[in-house]
Amino acid sequence: MIDLKEILINSNYKKETGELINIANLAFKHWETYWTGFNSTYICEEILKEFENLNDFKFFVYGGFSSAQRSRIACFREDNFADKKSLISNFPAKGIKINGNFLFDNATQDDFRSLLIGNGVSETKVGDIWTIGDRGAQGIIDDLDIEYLNEKFFYLRDVKVKFSVVGLDELQIPTGRSKKLINTVEASTRLDSIASAGFRISRTKIIERIENGMLRLNGNKVNKPNINLKIGDKLQLENKGFIEILNLEITKRERWKVKLLRK
Repeated sequence: MIDLKEILINSNYKKETGELINIANLAFKHWETYWTGFNSTYICEEILKEFENLNDFKFFVYGGFSSAQRSRIACFREDNFADKKSLISNFPAKGIKINGNFLFDNATQDDFRSLLIGNGVSETKVGDIWTIGDRGAQGIIDDLDIEYLNEKFFYLRDVKVKFSVVGLDELQIPTGRSKKLINTVEASTRLDSIASAGFRISRTKIIERIENGMLRLNGNKVNKPNINLKIGDKLQLENKGFIEILNLEITKRERWKVKLLRK
C-alpha cells in the first residue's frame, strides 16, 4: 500500500493527490484499472509528478478527446498492462447535450457547468463543456448516476433547456489547437497584459473574463488582473485553451520580452 502522508507532504493539490493515492491502492489490491474524477488537465499533469518514482504503477490522462481541458487519471498496476486504445474505448464517461435558445441571452461554459452542478452533478463528474453557438452547449460527464438527467427539462435563468445523455461519438468535439510559439513585448508581466497577448483578446475583454472567474492560473481561478506572472506559469481560458510562459526577459528600455507556448 502507498504511504499517503509521505506523498502528500509536498503536494500543492492535496485533495486531488489524495484521490489518486486512494485509487492506486485499489488498483494494486484488485488488479483493475481505476479512474479519478475530472480535474483541470494541468492539475492532472502536475500531481503525476509526485508519482514518477512509483514503478509499480502506470497512469494515463484523458478527458474524452485529445485537447480536453479537464481530464481524469487512470491508474493500473505496471504488471496489469492496459493499452491506450483500450483505455480510450472504455473511458467511463457519457456526452451531455444541453439544448436551448440563447440568441437573446448569451450563456458561457461556466453557466452550463453551474446548471449541471445545481441539478445534482458534482463538479468532479463534469469534464469539458463547450458552447454550440446560440443553441446551447455540449459536454462530457461521468457515466454513473446520470440517467435522471436524460430527456429532462431545466431552466438556465429564463431559458428552458433540455438535457440529453448521449454517447461520446454523438458530440461535436471542439477542434483541437496545434501548439504555437508566441513572442511578444509587453510593458509588464501582469496577468491581463500577457493573457491578452497570448489569447489574442483585447485588454478590456480579458480583464472582464478574469474578473468573472473565467481564467485559471496554474489550475486555480483568479479574479485579479494585476497579478505578476513568472516563467512556468500556465493560464487556461474558457474555450481558448492553455498558455505556458516559457521565458521572460527585461529589455534595455525596461519592457518585457515574453515567450509563450499556446496549445
